[in-house]
Amino acid sequence: MKLSRVTPFTLLAASCQAAYVQFQDCADTLTNKSLIPESFRAAVEQGRDGFEWRFDVIAGQADRNACEIDVGDVVPRFTVIDYGRDSKEVSGEIVNMSCYTSEWLGPRTHFTIASSFKRSTFLDTFRTTLEITSKDNESLSCIRATLTPAAPEPIRLLGLWLPITTFALTCIVACWPAQQTTSSLASKNGRITRAIDLLAYIQFMFFSGALSLRYPGFFQPLVGLCSWSTLMLPAGPVEASSPYARAGVNDGIYEHNGTITGAPGLELLTQMTGSPVKPQSWMNTFVLSLIIFFFLYLSSYISFRLNSRDSPSNLTLATIGSQLRDRYWAVVRLFLSCFMLPISAWATYQFLDDQIFGYRNSAMAILILIVLLAGFWWSWTRDSEMGSLVIQSPGRLNKDPESGRQYYALVLFSLMFLRGSVIGGLQTYTSVQLGVLLGCELLQLLAMTFWTRFACFISLAGILSVSRLALFALHIGFVPGVASHSGRMLVAYIILCGHVVVLTCIFLLPAVLDMAHLNMYGRAVTMSDADRGAPVREVPRPLQRAQTDIEGLQKSKSAKTRDSNSHTRASPDFNQLLLEMIPKRETNNLLIGPTSQKALTEFSEDLKGRDNRAEIEKNPNVFSDSYSRLINPSSSKQEIAPVSDISGNLVCHLFSKENLAICSAPRHHNLDYPINQYFISSSHNTYLCGRQVAARSKLKGYISTLSQGCRSVEVDCWDGRDGQPIVKHGYSLTTSISFRSVIETINNYAFFASDLPLWLSLEVHCNPAQRDIMARTMLEIFRSSLVVEPLDASSQELPSPNQLRGKILLKVKVTQDPEPLQEPLAPEYLNLDEPGEDIESHDHQDLPGDLLQSLAVYGASRRLPKDAEFDTHRNFIYSVSERNFKKHTKDNCSLESSGRQHLVRVYPDPNRVDSSNFDPLQCWRHGVQMAALNCQTDDFYMSLNQAMFHGSSGYVLKASPQTTQIQLQVAVLMARGLKVLTGNCPVHVKMKLLTPDTISQKARTAPTLLQDSDVAFDENLEMSVETNYPHLTFLHWSVKTMSNGRSMSITSGTAKVENLREGYRVLPMGDASNNEGRLLCKISVKST
Repeated sequence: MKLSRVTPFTLLAASCQAAYVQFQDCADTLTNKSLIPESFRAAVEQGRDGFEWRFDVIAGQADRNACEIDVGDVVPRFTVIDYGRDSKEVSGEIVNMSCYTSEWLGPRTHFTIASSFKRSTFLDTFRTTLEITSKDNESLSCIRATLTPAAPEPIRLLGLWLPITTFALTCIVACWPAQQTTSSLASKNGRITRAIDLLAYIQFMFFSGALSLRYPGFFQPLVGLCSWSTLMLPAGPVEASSPYARAGVNDGIYEHNGTITGAPGLELLTQMTGSPVKPQSWMNTFVLSLIIFFFLYLSSYISFRLNSRDSPSNLTLATIGSQLRDRYWAVVRLFLSCFMLPISAWATYQFLDDQIFGYRNSAMAILILIVLLAGFWWSWTRDSEMGSLVIQSPGRLNKDPESGRQYYALVLFSLMFLRGSVIGGLQTYTSVQLGVLLGCELLQLLAMTFWTRFACFISLAGILSVSRLALFALHIGFVPGVASHSGRMLVAYIILCGHVVVLTCIFLLPAVLDMAHLNMYGRAVTMSDADRGAPVREVPRPLQRAQTDIEGLQKSKSAKTRDSNSHTRASPDFNQLLLEMIPKRETNNLLIGPTSQKALTEFSEDLKGRDNRAEIEKNPNVFSDSYSRLINPSSSKQEIAPVSDISGNLVCHLFSKENLAICSAPRHHNLDYPINQYFISSSHNTYLCGRQVAARSKLKGYISTLSQGCRSVEVDCWDGRDGQPIVKHGYSLTTSISFRSVIETINNYAFFASDLPLWLSLEVHCNPAQRDIMARTMLEIFRSSLVVEPLDASSQELPSPNQLRGKILLKVKVTQDPEPLQEPLAPEYLNLDEPGEDIESHDHQDLPGDLLQSLAVYGASRRLPKDAEFDTHRNFIYSVSERNFKKHTKDNCSLESSGRQHLVRVYPDPNRVDSSNFDPLQCWRHGVQMAALNCQTDDFYMSLNQAMFHGSSGYVLKASPQTTQIQLQVAVLMARGLKVLTGNCPVHVKMKLLTPDTISQKARTAPTLLQDSDVAFDENLEMSVETNYPHLTFLHWSVKTMSNGRSMSITSGTAKVENLREGYRVLPMGDASNNEGRLLCKISVKST
């Protein structure tokens, strides 16, 4: 049957409850007496036994005046089909009839028909057929309609305004001005992401056909004021022919109205807007997209210019062009994040009268798709972090381009395009469409898990993805034949409640809390710090003068000279400020006038610290070096110019690499004790470069770890399919690499950073044949570097690191008690001097029974026994998990005891799937030699491990516990080179004194406004702690700022207290390259 007209209406009657109506003209033939329906409205009032219905019908006649119809000759009859029940006929009567003449349409008749049937329930949907006949039973008109009683007004308002209000609020929060710091930028990106995620979720509700109480039919797609697509909706009814009947789908929208029979819902939109059948609708879509794009482009550029600190006089065509290009890529990412899904859906939805995929529309669709894909590809190749705009918490992504995580954005946008294409191109294949879209939701969840680890499931982004998958899976109940009508109604209510919960809990409440925090933070920036107690300090006068003198300084020759040095790029006023700070602190040594050489010597002692006091007294000129010329050679030895007159070379020296506060080597570094009396820098799952599940095994892990001086690496060995052992993380969906390539890589980098002995911790899951291949491979590649026999068979002590320099030792789990010391291998298996000689050429039967186990000369491994009952006759390496270690030490018992020749290795629990680390400080406290950490994770505990082994080549001698009172005084003067966005924001320095047996002591400066990347504090901090482990006491420092009312770290560093150099020193920030800034302090350490 031809579908001639499809028009949705919403009737709001003063004394009646509205009913949503979908209708079509069901007349088979047209005569000169036929009434052609043009409008059909309904209202319902509750009666005693049912509901009283009132219908308003407006109709006209093709060749006659409709006002000439005799109302007495018209008889209305209803056929009501109640879902789950038999159909029944209900009579009705015409209670009113009027006639009016339209200027454009001519005479029209208006019927008001009353009837009574069915006690309706909340949002119950049923169908009816209204036949208007004459008294002689001649059919005058036929109207088939779907009726849905309107929901209560609160529910209607909720369905309309909840998405609108939530989206408006998230947009306001996303655009809220905030301090331009690294942490606040990440927070702002998260708020922008939330707005984009909400828009995507509204699109998800729209295309999945849910949460609509504004249009007829139960759960019609969300097409209201909150849908940007309705901007293309022309005024008045849209006449559109449906090709679905010819495609095998009965009655188009009436059989596929939203979720009633399973269609995801694009059909209603396209039939309302005429998009698939009117060529001008394609142009409307294209023009509207361009308008939105250029609006975003203009807004982004204006916002960038308003926030830019560049003066207008410095603008050139080149700089403007560069800024416009930068803004273009940002807007492309934003536009595609928001609108790739709907545009790709419209581009693939092709029906035109009797043709499917009409030529003109297909050409337009292909053009749009090409533009979309080209824009996406160009933007992605320009910026691999494009995905940061479509996922929450972008900081979770690793920024290392080699990690492969940049492809997360590619996966997300590809799934957007696939969803749109499936929604638009598979409208007549409901089950296939539903299955593919469900698969897309599952793939997105798996991609998030793969690239952002399992921690995503406790984030809002992860909860949102799980919710989308669960709610969309419920739509299976709407596929024809799966569930009854009552079952579909129940599923629909569950979906509606689910969407309300998601909108409220994931979007609305966080947006409200963010707005409250931003409002409070706006006041806190000028009134209080993170604790709302310490006032923000004003910028010193020299810094205020910098604003007025900056243009002159840029033109001066001296400023250009200073800019050539990476440590003196700050404004000269900072140098002057520092030169004013130091004399004020050294009033006992320095005077305003000329300074004696004795006073200079005392001043030099404070600058150089007490490390070189004797050398300074012998030769005061030692303070002059290649980096600073503090003493003018032409000056008198008895009189030297005031410190305030000394050039900026003093500042240059203070911030130089030679003045770092951390010693390059430990003060006491004796390597002649047995190896079990040392802490050893150890790695866990070295072959992994990310999480423990669904990750890639790479040789890069060994290269990076060994290059940093690690002296114990782990190799997990498994049977390979080709008979050769492989290395991977078992039962965790990780990729594998060949055992031989791992051994070759270790051999190449084993002594790259240190020549002290290297331990190979082998976790072997191979059969005997491949175990033998492993042993042969290591003998062949390591050759003389591999320890295959005891250095001194008569000694009961383990050898020292000095005795084992350049050697590789194996840790292998033994299955039975071995002899006290293994017999050495036969000489023919050790003399592999010729490069081409292979140990496999020897007779296999002449080798020991378990060659691999026999190679564990000093590294026979066992699990830690219960109650720490160690073997007193033989050295072992006892392996214990983090959890079992805590059980063994809960009674504060140590794992170390003199006279026992053993080592202990503690490794992270298997449930640390995100490769996080445990606290190694407690392991060192209990004498654990090998605290194996996930070196691929750069967290606080990893920085603690790096501080422990800084400059030690991977071995640190243990020290006996000794009660010591440590007093640490740190005068925080100035920070330079902080990686923060240009702009003023309050920052403060926080320091923590960490010990394994006491609560950490903390101190912090008052918040001070940051100028560009430099800030002056000039504040004294003091901390004191009594500990039994002074050799395990660490200082952790960090520069923090405020973000959303919370203190967020910008950069940080860690060092052992015993490795600190006293005097005026710089504390490095960030990684080993110190490229995240430096903190100048005056350090004093007293131990009693």
